[in-house]
Amino acid sequence: MAKESIDALLNPFLKVSRPVAACARCRNAKIKCDGRLPACSGCERAGKAKECSSASDEFARGKERSYASALETAVQRLQRRLEEAKTASARRESSSLFAHDRPVLQRKPISNSRRKEAGNVDELVSDFGFLTVNATSRDFQGFASTMSFAKMLKAIALKEPLPLFDDMSLPPRYSISNLISHYFENFHVLLPFFSETDFMSSLSRIYQEHSNISAVSPFDLWCFHLVLAVASASLSQNRGDEHHDVAVFNLTRAMGIDEHVIHPGSISGIQALLLLVQYALVDPEYLDSWYVIGMASRLLVDLGLHCEPSPETKCSKQMLDLRRRVFYCTYALDRLVSMALGFAFSFTDDSAPNVLLPTLSTDQEARSPTQVFLRSIRPSLFLFDIRRVESAYYQKTRWSSRDTWAPDFATTYVASTLEDIRAWQSTLPESFSVKHLRLLKLEATYSQVLVLSPSQVIPSAIIPDTHKNMLLHYAVQYSEQLRTMVRDEELRSCLNYVECCRARYVSRQFQNLLWDNFDMLIKGDVRSYSPPHDAGQGDNCNRALCFLGNMSQILEWPKQRWGISALKEIFEQESAVLLARLQTRQQEQLASQTSSTTTTPSEPYSSVLPSEMRRTDQHVHIDQYTNAQMPSEYSYIFDFQSQHGLTSGRDGYHTAYGMQNADSLQSNPGLPFTSSGNSQLPAGSLPRRSYQFMGGQG
Repeated sequence: MAKESIDALLNPFLKVSRPVAACARCRNAKIKCDGRLPACSGCERAGKAKECSSASDEFARGKERSYASALETAVQRLQRRLEEAKTASARRESSSLFAHDRPVLQRKPISNSRRKEAGNVDELVSDFGFLTVNATSRDFQGFASTMSFAKMLKAIALKEPLPLFDDMSLPPRYSISNLISHYFENFHVLLPFFSETDFMSSLSRIYQEHSNISAVSPFDLWCFHLVLAVASASLSQNRGDEHHDVAVFNLTRAMGIDEHVIHPGSISGIQALLLLVQYALVDPEYLDSWYVIGMASRLLVDLGLHCEPSPETKCSKQMLDLRRRVFYCTYALDRLVSMALGFAFSFTDDSAPNVLLPTLSTDQEARSPTQVFLRSIRPSLFLFDIRRVESAYYQKTRWSSRDTWAPDFATTYVASTLEDIRAWQSTLPESFSVKHLRLLKLEATYSQVLVLSPSQVIPSAIIPDTHKNMLLHYAVQYSEQLRTMVRDEELRSCLNYVECCRARYVSRQFQNLLWDNFDMLIKGDVRSYSPPHDAGQGDNCNRALCFLGNMSQILEWPKQRWGISALKEIFEQESAVLLARLQTRQQEQLASQTSSTTTTPSEPYSSVLPSEMRRTDQHVHIDQYTNAQMPSEYSYIFDFQSQHGLTSGRDGYHTAYGMQNADSLQSNPGLPFTSSGNSQLPAGSLPRRSYQFMGGQG
C-alpha cells in the first residue's frame, strides 16, 4: 500500500458518507453535493467556497450535519424561547404600572377560539411594533441582546449624546411651579394630549414624603421631567444659560427611563413621543422632530386612533375624548413639521376621514370638577381647524399630482381656500390671551402665503398678477408680525425652530416673486387689487426693503438662541443682489421726488435695515440679477439637513360657515370630515370637503 503524504495527513479529505442535505448552491443548480467540509467540491471549483452553506450549521431542523450540531441548534432555540418569555413577563409587569392610564372595562369571558382569532389579528396588525420591540424571534439571529423600540428611536432621532449629570436629585417643588404654569398656559392649551389632572396627581405622588416608590410609575416621571424640559427650553434666551441647563438636565433624566415608557401598543407611548416632539421644537440641538413625529404617527395608525371606535366597542367618554385629543395633536404636529421642512405627511387626510374633534371646549366644562382637563382647550380647536385647511391645500398641490392645472380652475381653487382662511380668522375671539391671538393670526398670514405661493400644479406662469401682489403684501405682513414677536421676550417664548424654517420658506418665495416680476411689482401698478388694510404704508419697493430688514432681524434670533447662524448667512448671500437693486430703485424714486417738489421726503423704509445690510458707497451692477440663480421652493430643506445631519430616506376645504355668527352653528363641535361637492367650482373639479369651523363654538 502506498504511503500517504504528509500533506494528506495534515489536511484530510472530510466527506460524509451519505449527506442528508445539499448546500444551497448545489441544491439550486440541481447537482450532486458531496457534502465536503468546510466547503463542498462543487463550490470550491466554482470559486464560491466562502458562500457554501456547508460552512455553517444552518440547516432545517432534523437535517443537521452532526449530532453535536443538532444539540447546539436545539440549545440555541431553547435559549431564544427563554429570552422571549422573560421579555414578555417584563412587558406585562411594566404594563401593569400604567393601569391608571386605561380605564378598567368589564368584559365578558371570551372563548379560546375567539381569543386565538383576536390574537392572530393583533399579531398581523402590530407587525411593526412587534418586530421593533421584540426582535428575537425564532429565525432572528442579528442581535446578541434584545432590541427595543426605545433604542431604535434614540439611534435614529438623537443627534448628539446627552451630557451626564452627577446630581440627579429632584428640584424643590416651589422652584418648578412657574415652569409648570408656563407649560400648561402656553403649550397644553394648544396641544392637550395628556391629562392635566393626572399630571398634578403624579406630581403630588413624586413629592410626597415617605411615599411608596411603586406608586410613582415611569410614565409619571417621564411627563414630569419633559414638562419641565419643554418649559425651561422655551424660556431660554441663549445657549448655555440657566434655563437651557435645566432643560437638558430634565431631558437626560427622562431619557434614562425611556425603555419603560417608549413602547408601542398603548396611548401612553404616543403621549411620550409627543412630549419629545415638543422638546425637539424648542431645542433642536439633541432631537430631530421629523423622525420623532413620524414614529408617533405610525404608532397612532397601528393603534387605530385615526378611526373612530366601532359602536360595539365599550369606551368611556373621557377615554374617547382622550383618543381624539391624541389624534389631533399628532395630526397638528405632523402637519407643522412636514410643511415647514417640505416633506410629505406621515398619513393623509383621506386615511383619517371620520375622527371627531374633541368635545370639551367650553370654559365651564373645562373647569368642572368632574372633567379630566382643568383649562379650556378652545385655542386648540382653532389650531386644529386651520391645520385641516393647510393640510388639504398642501396635500393637493404638492403631493397629489404633477400635472399643471388649468388657470381658471387654479385661480378659483386658490380664491376659495383664501376665503376659508379669512372665514376662520374672523371667528378668533378677542378673549384669548395676547400670545395665542398673535400665534393664531401669524398662522393665518402664513397660510395665505402658502396658498398664494407657486407649486408644481400651479406654476408662477398661470398665477394672476393680483395674486402675486397679494403674495408680496402677505409676505411683508408675515415678516412684520414675526419680527414683533421675536423682539418681545414674553412672546418669543411661544416660538420654536420650525417657525424659523417657515420664515426661510417665506423669504424664498418672496425673493423668487421679485426676481420673476420685478418690473410689474416694483415699477408697475396692479390697479385691480387693493392691498390689505393692515399692509402698511408705502409703495412695493419700500415694502420689499422692509421685508428684507425684518427677515434679517428674525434670522438673527436662531443664531443667538441656538447658535445656528447658517439661516441668516444664506439669506443675506441670496438677497444681496436683490437688496442692491431695490435700494437703487428707491434712490431713483427719491431723486424724482426731489426734482418735482421742494418738501423733504419721508424717511425711506431702508432705515429699518440692519447696519450690515444697508448700502453705503459700494456699487453693485444691476444686471447681476439676470445671472443670479434663485433656489427652488423647498431647497432650504437641504440647509436644514446639512446643518443637523439629516438624510432624507423617506381636497381642500370649502367652509359652509362663511361669515356667519358662531351662535348659528350646530351645538356639536365634533363633526367629522364629510365629502361633498361644491357647485361654485367649475365642472370636473377636484373633490372638496365641506365642514364648519368648530373653534368658534363656545
